[in-house]
Amino acid sequence: MVEAAFGQGLCGKLPKNMKMKKIYQKIKDHPYTKIILKNKHFQKYEKWVLVILWAGAIFYLSSQPLAFFAAFDVWSWIIRKLAHMFEFGMLCFLIFRILKNIEKKHIYWDLFWAIIFTVLYAISDEYHQSFISQRVGTYKDVLIDSLGIILSAWIIYLHYHTHYKIKKFSLKLLKDIIFG
Repeated sequence: MVEAAFGQGLCGKLPKNMKMKKIYQKIKDHPYTKIILKNKHFQKYEKWVLVILWAGAIFYLSSQPLAFFAAFDVWSWIIRKLAHMFEFGMLCFLIFRILKNIEKKHIYWDLFWAIIFTVLYAISDEYHQSFISQRVGTYKDVLIDSLGIILSAWIIYLHYHTHYKIKKFSLKLLKDIIFG
């Protein structure tokens, strides 16, 4: 798991930079890292904890009044909307990781429910923002969040389609997924 974070699992190489190698080695050899990675309870609940922490971070950020953020101009608005897309796209990915291990039907089924749960959370987030001073919950923000969710689902689909050769989506496949 630590190797994947530093590239070992992704490209098969350790960092070339000596400073990065030292940092990698310190993290890898740290006693807490070994305890956490070997802990079966951590491995079992790690995905759930990440979803809860990420959803909590979204909730916390949407609880802040607008004055908390930088002064309003076009660039700050664009950055905030891109951050919304990223937040909810990542939440969709994290929920998909949980569903992939729980429900073994098909990737489309898991993606569908990950999208549904994340859009529902985006709606509840905008509803929550309507109670915060200097914040307004709008359907436009839900649409922007949904765009991030759809982009995330599309990236997941492309990854699974290219790496695992999943079946192409069709009405027959949809019928098989729903009705067994």
